[in-house]
Amino acid sequence: MVDFQIVRWRELTPADRQAWTTFRAAQRFLSSPYFDLGWFDAVDRARGDLLVSRGTARGRAVAFLPFHPGVFGVARPAGGTFCDWHGFVAEPGLTLDVGAALARGPAGYRFEGAPAADPGLAAHADDRDVSHMVDIADGFEAYARPQGRAAPKALSNHRGAMRKLEADGRRVEFVIDDRSPETLATLMALKSAQYRRSRHPDALSWAWSRRLIAALPEATPESFGAVLSSMRVDGELAAAHLGLRSGGALHYWLTTYEPKFATYAPGNVLALEVVRGKAADGVHEVDLGPGDYPWKRQLGNGGTELVRGLAYATSPIGRATEAMAQAGRRWAALPVGPAASLPRRVVGRVERTAAQWAAAPV
Repeated sequence: MVDFQIVRWRELTPADRQAWTTFRAAQRFLSSPYFDLGWFDAVDRARGDLLVSRGTARGRAVAFLPFHPGVFGVARPAGGTFCDWHGFVAEPGLTLDVGAALARGPAGYRFEGAPAADPGLAAHADDRDVSHMVDIADGFEAYARPQGRAAPKALSNHRGAMRKLEADGRRVEFVIDDRSPETLATLMALKSAQYRRSRHPDALSWAWSRRLIAALPEATPESFGAVLSSMRVDGELAAAHLGLRSGGALHYWLTTYEPKFATYAPGNVLALEVVRGKAADGVHEVDLGPGDYPWKRQLGNGGTELVRGLAYATSPIGRATEAMAQAGRRWAALPVGPAASLPRRVVGRVERTAAQWAAAPV
């Protein structure tokens, strides 16, 4: 039997951290940088409110589920909107009860990108997604010229964009490991403008998100950290990307481009150059993140299934929260016309507003 206790992230012991590292190394679906201890250390430095449900059995740690306290008692993954992958880090083969993991704390845990291989969360999934991958374990040439099937469409798109740049007399420069603070500042400004154009909340305007990016170390092949890459056209930044690396895994994270160069598809061009450059630097997989977008399909040659949903705690507050959610679903099923969606719309709007209010000042 696993006994769970909720502690602050910084209270994990060296033995806990060693157990975490051992569990992660034994399970390929935990290779994402989002499961690296370095990610959680950076998040905790930026926010200071990171908790973890630590499961023990036979006097030692066997499972961990990190989270932030959330609005209405519903916990969120470490890093919130910036965290594409999340879930349990646990001893291989362990069957976990997520309700029990939450019983001494939050009412529930909302997850958006848990690996489908995580049985503790997959059992509570109400939707599925895919995270497209670029498998470059055999090198870039094997990716670009695969045996028995067509080359990824991203390569022909890249060649077409480069021909157009050359025909227009443009000078192009790629920097795969860009250490320039100016590049990072411009990326953040362009990304904020992109959020506003698409009418999304500007996540980079929150103080804690800026602290998070500042807390990320520069990646090396041996350690967790951030990788900044850029594409310049005639000396001006056309596209930039800030990724997360852990060993041989790179997660494609914050990417944006300068709209005036849109005709050259600079974001897509840079993505392929990052794959090419990092294949020569020991990276064996590039995770493009959740979402079945055309550019990801064109670049990727594989994928991992993710699940999303809401798991409730086996506690009085968890049961009450679940009962209210079930009542809302029953209302939505009634033949009352547009009013059927009212509970969902009200709760969704309040939850989003409260989440933004809670995140921004931290």
